[in-house]
Amino acid sequence: MSIDPKVTLGEIAEKAGVTRMAVSLALRGKVGVSASTRAEILKIAAQLGYRPDPEVSNLMARIRAKTPTTTKACLALLTAGPTTPGSKRSITERKYVEGVVSRANEYGYRIEEFSIFGKKDAAQTAKILWNRGIDGIIIRPLQYGLTESGAHPLHFDLERFYVVAISETLKSPILDRSLPDQYSAMLTVLSELGSLNYRAIGLVLEEELNIRVNGKWTAAYLQHPFRSGLLSLPPPLIMASPNQEDFDRWYDRHRPDAIVSVNRYVLEFLRNRGLRVPEDVGYASLDLDGDIPENIGLSGIDQNSHMVGAAAADMLIGAMQRAQRGIPDHPLRVEVEGTWKNGTSTSRRSD
Repeated sequence: MSIDPKVTLGEIAEKAGVTRMAVSLALRGKVGVSASTRAEILKIAAQLGYRPDPEVSNLMARIRAKTPTTTKACLALLTAGPTTPGSKRSITERKYVEGVVSRANEYGYRIEEFSIFGKKDAAQTAKILWNRGIDGIIIRPLQYGLTESGAHPLHFDLERFYVVAISETLKSPILDRSLPDQYSAMLTVLSELGSLNYRAIGLVLEEELNIRVNGKWTAAYLQHPFRSGLLSLPPPLIMASPNQEDFDRWYDRHRPDAIVSVNRYVLEFLRNRGLRVPEDVGYASLDLDGDIPENIGLSGIDQNSHMVGAAAADMLIGAMQRAQRGIPDHPLRVEVEGTWKNGTSTSRRSD
């Protein structure tokens, strides 16, 4: 379907047999029209290819806020690191970006990527964005500079901008953010494996990855025995760097019948021990984003990262329409639930 950006409220109203006011209320989700009328208006608007004009939306936001700004139909995707399309990005990161771009386009915005490497560069980037009339920013997960202290800080003057973040990697300031619901994802994996009669389920993670997700996978793993009535699970193996020796020592001590992880090195460690998946040990991944060759046949969680990116764009547009700039007094978090995928790396075990 081709999109005509010039579709008007009047055209939608005429086809729906309602007033322009009814169309306006329906498109903005306001009270004043019935649920059935709203559904019909939204259906017709989609058929006609209607999308809101971002300039008009921001004009109304400025009128409500009574503060002048200069805004163009462009939003910034900000990161600390390279901005070459697809450079050093995991499939999850690429899905975030795809979700941001797709949802922003629905609102009538385009996305442009910017990168910062230090305080001086951050100040210059902020100046460039402001001079170009770009005052909406989505901060990508910060991919470098992680230490044992946790997420990376951002030295950037955000008070003039509308801004949201993706993921837990931004240490300060605390912003509205969208992220995968990793805590629930772990509980889902353990529940699904339990339904397949796995009982000694182990968790193997890299230390840096555990930091990136703010320890939510391990927190859910350690909490699960109390929620499920199980007496215990093996202690998680958190490795500074993946190595066969640590894995073998942990495996020999606890003898798990299934392992939950993210990186495929666990499968290699199992093969090196002569163990078959799933005949000897089941395996489930916490990150099956995208239909890529490495994920074929694996059981686990699709984090729906495309929707995480889309949610970030929704939050940013909402902030712009509310004229809510800068660091929020009460930051909001939108968590997107993952989806369990059955694969051949797990199988039902006999009682």
